Amino acid sequence: RLFRQVPHAPCQVNRVFPSDFPDAYGVVMINVPAGTFTMGNNDAISSGERPAHSVYLDAYAIDKYEVTNRLYKSCVDAGVCLPLVWLSSDTRPNYYGNSEYDEYPVVNVDWNMAKTYCEWRGARLPTEAEWEKAARGTDGRIYPWGNDAPNNDLLNYNQESGNTTKIGSYEAGRSFYGAYDMAGNVMEWVNDWYGDAYYQDSPLSNPVGPDSGQYRVLRGGSWAHHDYDVRSTNRELYDPSSPNYLVGFRCARSVP
Repeated sequence: RLFRQVPHAPCQVNRVFPSDFPDAYGVVMINVPAGTFTMGNNDAISSGERPAHSVYLDAYAIDKYEVTNRLYKSCVDAGVCLPLVWLSSDTRPNYYGNSEYDEYPVVNVDWNMAKTYCEWRGARLPTEAEWEKAARGTDGRIYPWGNDAPNNDLLNYNQESGNTTKIGSYEAGRSFYGAYDMAGNVMEWVNDWYGDAYYQDSPLSNPVGPDSGQYRVLRGGSWAHHDYDVRSTNRELYDPSSPNYLVGFRCARSVP
């Protein structure tokens, strides 16, 4: 795959919202206020990111962190979520179920497993638009932290760590609304089916993606991805029935 060099621009300062709150399961979520933001990127190589367009979203909440091994296991222990088939994470043969990695992102979950977990918590997977707004905010930034090029102080990427890192490890890489690891660490499932031409005529208010498709959307890049793939507008398509050691998720929910 070809990678495009992103121009360097001054880093933008995160806005601060007093919006963190624990849900009924003690999972910290962030309120994202209603309003418009710019979705997509006219300069992207992929036609799937074009055109950039203004989108209005109702208020919603999204997890501050990626769902962890510990949190997913609590759903399995409750008899709701399916157990993982693969317990390893690339170089760690004993990853899931090992207390040493309780606060690391769960991986090897397919789309339906992620959906079931979120619903168990009274939540849901975020729409693609909700995920992107939570990552880049309303100022059109390239990455969650702003426009400065990625480095190892901002995120877990570029195969530098060789595996996942504990959630919340990159304070300087927090998103516009204060979410962690929205670039790097693990790619994240969102609710939408993938449509390469969807942005060309998508609804301008609360888009939810195509009605059907073959692939679901992944966002955010992972610890194995490089600069171009951890941009907040980058879209990946993936088989929803296939778990992967690079893929995790976070949940969202609508708010009044």
